[in-house]
Amino acid sequence: MSAPYEVDGKVVGTLGVIGPTRMAYERMIQIVDITSRLVSNALSTK
Repeated sequence: MSAPYEVDGKVVGTLGVIGPTRMAYERMIQIVDITSRLVSNALSTK
């Protein structure tokens, strides 16, 4: 699972998680999505 992060509307990277087959992927999808948004906001702050 992965989610892109942006700077000024341009994708500059991807945040991802690799884990075991038994990992709680439903929860991790939410965490990765929120974290990518936070990274985008932190990098775009002027």
